[in-house]
Amino acid sequence: MGRDWQHLPPELLQVIGKRIPSLAVYIRFRAVCRPWQSSCSLRPDHLPVQLPWLMLPYRSDGSNDSTRRFYDLAASKIHELDLPETRGMSICGSSHGWLFLQKGQEMSLLNPITRATISLPPFPGPLSTFGINPENLFENRDANEYAISISPTDNFMVRKAILTSSAHDSSCRVIVFTYSKWSLAFCKIGDVCWKAIEFQSGYPWGGDFRDITYSNGFLYTVSPFAAVTMYNLDNRSKTLLGGGVNLTRIHLVEGVSGDILLIHDKPIYVNRFLKETKHTVYKLSNNGPEREWIKVIDVGQNVLFLGSHHNALSLSSANLQSPKWGPNCLCYDSIRKKWNPQERFDSWYNHNIKLASLDNETVTDITADLGRFQVNEHWQRSLWLTPSLL
Repeated sequence: MGRDWQHLPPELLQVIGKRIPSLAVYIRFRAVCRPWQSSCSLRPDHLPVQLPWLMLPYRSDGSNDSTRRFYDLAASKIHELDLPETRGMSICGSSHGWLFLQKGQEMSLLNPITRATISLPPFPGPLSTFGINPENLFENRDANEYAISISPTDNFMVRKAILTSSAHDSSCRVIVFTYSKWSLAFCKIGDVCWKAIEFQSGYPWGGDFRDITYSNGFLYTVSPFAAVTMYNLDNRSKTLLGGGVNLTRIHLVEGVSGDILLIHDKPIYVNRFLKETKHTVYKLSNNGPEREWIKVIDVGQNVLFLGSHHNALSLSSANLQSPKWGPNCLCYDSIRKKWNPQERFDSWYNHNIKLASLDNETVTDITADLGRFQVNEHWQRSLWLTPSLL
């Protein structure tokens, strides 16, 4: 007589579940039957950080198709998830396993694995109604008293959004970096309004910032020419840390040890085809009064992941449990596109994923071609997501 597997003791199922390191395997384990599902937590805290998934581009102008495709590095396969919440939405970033959805002045969070959603404050009203001097708001005003806002006619678009911790953490803050007349703002989960961090009057498209990251309680911004500013969101102070390099195609990322890293990517074209992209990594020095960028070829246990459009992250190779993902390497979404001025913004390009060793500059293909996608304002760009049940 066969075993009645669905009636295993709950405490045994819990022990087995806590020994599963793979998110995908854990989900399948809970899905075996109702008793197994009820015995194991929906939001387990034992799972290590997972290898990221690459969300592939899709048409984002409101078509009926809500299927989103994610390439899973650990399983070497594409998952197709039905996410009607993303229909007609712009995805302006990912952080701690959550996607940031935006449509006009509305913004929300979505966990594509659990389908959980969290509403964020909208951006209402004209700024002039508050009588605020934008240049001095951060240093001279109480951020708890003044909510930021935009006019419906403003060219408002979130360029990047990040979480300071898991969205279920009571202290979690959402930080946005925009193209609009104000550049930076934040809120806590559950707040009813956003709070301005800094305004820039010289560049209405937010051109004084190239990228942002968050590390050890501080927000860091980098200018188009790699000057770094550090913000303390609690006492609303800011400190210019310097820079020392003249770079424009740059990505800011927090290293696994709290270091601030800068990734510079330089495209190499041959006969108008993008042949390859050369990456250089810099680390912000901690010594001396003038902190500056130092070029490095060894980033220790960091495995860097670089996507399109301000999407970058760093994971520890010690947590990835795979010999392929050793330290000191960079994984990136490679785009091959022929430059043709007659095509303008209706060009097409192909994706595949590559792995580069930073010390010897060798590059290997992780995937074959992942598909051919259009590049224009109606298409959502690719980005990395660390899948999570939290």
